[in-house]
Amino acid sequence: MRTLRLVALVVGLLAVTAVTSPWIAMGLGALGVEFKFSRVYNRVFEVLLVLGIVLGWRRLDLGNATEIGLRHPRWARDLARGLLIGVVGVGAGVLACWLGGAMVPQLRYDVGKTLAKAAAGVLGSIIVAVGEEALFRGVLLRRFSADLGRVGGVLLSTAIYAVVHALRPGGSKEAYAMAGIDRTIGLFAPLGQPGVLPSVLGLFGLGLVLTAARLRTGTLWVAIGIHAAYVAVFRVGRLLLDIRTTPAWLIGPGWPPLIGGAGGLVAVIVTAAVLALALQRRGGLPAAARDPTLAA
Repeated sequence: MRTLRLVALVVGLLAVTAVTSPWIAMGLGALGVEFKFSRVYNRVFEVLLVLGIVLGWRRLDLGNATEIGLRHPRWARDLARGLLIGVVGVGAGVLACWLGGAMVPQLRYDVGKTLAKAAAGVLGSIIVAVGEEALFRGVLLRRFSADLGRVGGVLLSTAIYAVVHALRPGGSKEAYAMAGIDRTIGLFAPLGQPGVLPSVLGLFGLGLVLTAARLRTGTLWVAIGIHAAYVAVFRVGRLLLDIRTTPAWLIGPGWPPLIGGAGGLVAVIVTAAVLALALQRRGGLPAAARDPTLAA
């Protein structure tokens, strides 16, 4: 079964990343190149995953641009619609955190530098959203649904999305001391870090909303817009807001903010509600009408 091969590929690459990333980080440090360990870990995994998928594309039957939902005649309009839905949803979560004192307005740089960084953040968010949606709601969802049915495909692809995004290797010494856990586990087993479970649950909820957008519209572009809006608000928000770590129940346990906290729950619920209203007006075809592998 191709699904088992694909899951084995992802799990195997996570294991390779966990073993090699600490050594790569230490090697870079010895050369005088300092990066936050979580950044090294994530980049190593992303590079390995892209290489693995490209090399195994035909053998695993991962589909073409139409089948994974990228080729679509109304892509620009759907992207704009998704951006609007995402901004409204994540904006509701930011407002909740603002009212709860977890976010406070604060300009980090002068206006010119802020505008430049904000533009770069928005562009980067769209690039990230296209790549991640093509992978999780495109390639993985299609492949898993072909072998496991729609429900199995949705649950497995969303679980992988949540786990991969919850990886925050490294962590602070203080967090491990408070949790009574050896900090070494954060280097070689980042899912053992304190506070990861709430992030996994929050990301799973967001992933379900993004999957609903993919399945109900037959295209990735609404999901890409929602995803890009979330990432853009996080990236631009840190230029305009002092994003605090407390109260953790509201802001969440780590990066990205909101996710895993009550603020994130508000954002996901509002996003889902606005998406449902938009779909009612749009009357879009289900994904099964475009690609039979996404049928139940």
